[in-house]
Amino acid sequence: MSAELLIGAGVSVIGSLLGGRASSRAAAAQAEAQNEAARRQFQYDNSAYDMAREKLVADRNFMVEETELKAKNEQKRAHWQDAVNLQQYNYDMMIRNREQDSLNQQYIRSDDIYGKQLTLNAMSARNANDAELRKLQEIRAEAAFDKQEQAIQQLQNEDKLRARGMSGRSAAKLGQATLADYGRQLAMLDESISSAGRNARAVLKEIAQDKTSADLAAYAQKMLDPGILPSPIVPYQTPMSTWMYPRQIEEFDFGPEPVLGAMADPSAAASRVWGSTITSIAGTVGGAFLTKGLQS
Repeated sequence: MSAELLIGAGVSVIGSLLGGRASSRAAAAQAEAQNEAARRQFQYDNSAYDMAREKLVADRNFMVEETELKAKNEQKRAHWQDAVNLQQYNYDMMIRNREQDSLNQQYIRSDDIYGKQLTLNAMSARNANDAELRKLQEIRAEAAFDKQEQAIQQLQNEDKLRARGMSGRSAAKLGQATLADYGRQLAMLDESISSAGRNARAVLKEIAQDKTSADLAAYAQKMLDPGILPSPIVPYQTPMSTWMYPRQIEEFDFGPEPVLGAMADPSAAASRVWGSTITSIAGTVGGAFLTKGLQS
């Protein structure tokens, strides 16, 4: 019976040794697999870290290029707008200069016409005055001739009276009648001359008034001096934006580098398995010897 126990204990010890060896190998393999997984994770983390660094630098470079492109496009638009504004300014200045020249020419022409109109008015007034004065002179000359004729007629009448040989009161009355008629004719001639003088003065005054009215009408139609037309406003230069570029990437922007996780020791794992296996074998052997002692 004791031999059977010893054989059973031996078989159990051998089984435990074989199982412990397998468990030890499995524990070491598991530890090695865990370490391999940690190394692969560390490699992956390093790759991800490097790609993140590259992406951060690429994003920053893209933002710089994008900002530069926007600045160039705005500069092109500003130059185009400046060219358009300058073209419009030159066009407006050309129109203003043409209008200024036209107004100046119109003013010169108007001033020339005004001067000629005043000259024409003066000539017309002078001609009208001369005509009226000639008319008055003709009236006075005609009156002088009439006076001479009346005087001659009076002398002829007196000679006729003398020729008749009349004397006394009848002759005196006829002489008085003749003289009265002569005086009446002279008075009528004098009044005619005075009336003609008054009419001439009125006409001359009317001619002067007509000349003044014609001068005023010519002045009213005279163009005012256009002066200097205002020039178009010089266009301002199109304002440009101030662009802010992304700041330089610093080391802290990349964050901490990956670290390798805790590594498992295959030998320690195997030792732990062997320790528990030996403890189990010791218990089995001890139990077998205890059973044998009790049976003895």
